[in-house]
Amino acid sequence: MCKHNLVFLGCLGLWSCTAAQAHGALRDSLTVARVVELAGARAPEVLIAQTRVLEARGRLAGARVLVQENPAIDGVANSNRRFERRSELELTLPIELGIRRSKRMGVARADVQREVHLVSDTRRQAIGAALAAYYRVLHAEQRIVAARERKTLAEELHRVAAEKFRTGDAARLDVNVAETELSRAESEVLSEQRARAGARADLAIVLGLPWSATLAVAGELSDRSYFEHQPAGPEPGQRPDILAARSEVRAAAAGLALGWAALIPDVSLRWNYGHEDGQSVERRGLAVTVPLFNLGQGERGEARARRERARVELESRQVAAATEIEAARTAYSAAVAAARQLEEHGVPRALETEAMARESYRAGKMDLPAVLVVRREALDTRREYLDRLLEAALSGIDLTVATGAFH
Repeated sequence: MCKHNLVFLGCLGLWSCTAAQAHGALRDSLTVARVVELAGARAPEVLIAQTRVLEARGRLAGARVLVQENPAIDGVANSNRRFERRSELELTLPIELGIRRSKRMGVARADVQREVHLVSDTRRQAIGAALAAYYRVLHAEQRIVAARERKTLAEELHRVAAEKFRTGDAARLDVNVAETELSRAESEVLSEQRARAGARADLAIVLGLPWSATLAVAGELSDRSYFEHQPAGPEPGQRPDILAARSEVRAAAAGLALGWAALIPDVSLRWNYGHEDGQSVERRGLAVTVPLFNLGQGERGEARARRERARVELESRQVAAATEIEAARTAYSAAVAAARQLEEHGVPRALETEAMARESYRAGKMDLPAVLVVRREALDTRREYLDRLLEAALSGIDLTVATGAFH
């Protein structure tokens, strides 16, 4: 009974510790730096890639074994006559020449190096996906702010229209139009809240965190300091995906060398001991396999194809890396310029025009439908500005992923 209680308390303590760690991770404000840290350490894709490294190291441990085949012991015993027994015991000890073991270890080492580089490449992609999800949450938050501002202005217009209707300065039509606008504004707030919930769920998934409606996300959608102050990344030829492709070429070359090792005969030591006609008989010798039919043709053919595929993939990745970086740099500059254009000219003018229209409606110089047209133009400009900010952030992420310059 005591043991069961101890086991139960231990499991309860482990569960409480795990839950506390997850809750603590959720209580942290998710800034850009925090997202990069979490994605690099606990993104599901990164954790899976790390287990593949362990698998490759396990294969390397198996390749280091001196002899792949275990010794074999065969024994027989029979009796031909009533008091005459016959027995035989045979031990076969395979001996593997060093060249085959070294080639096998070369393949395993190259596989380990490839998996290690793939972990770095997976981490690079996971951080990019997490940052994209993070900025989409900020984008959703800003759209909610814009929707709430629309609702506030709609309530103000509805109040003004109702007051003007009571004083006889406006028709019932203005009140109906104002109520319709208010209803649409309230619906937009709810719709943007739904979009924010989906964006938060995506962010939690890519970070490997449990979903929570209280996930604290801190930052500004317009803040591009993370991309503006990036350190110089590695050379295009030193990106982890290219390093992994080079390791694949080496693994294929080692596999081809291992295929040629199949031409070397296998040698085994044999020791035979038995009783025959009441006499002990001991024999020693060698067993040699003759590579007459299976000469490793299939293994060498497969290794050649693998080497050619790895070579083509390496060349294509090397060409694509420089292109990706230059294209991402150009796209980022254009996206930032587009956002600044609206930030410096479009949004201020739209807000100024909207304020002038509201004042004109209060003064009776403009009817409500015309005011709403101006307001919709201002709202569309505001939404376009938020979309441009998101595009600039995503373009910065693409550039950072292409260069691999995370900090």
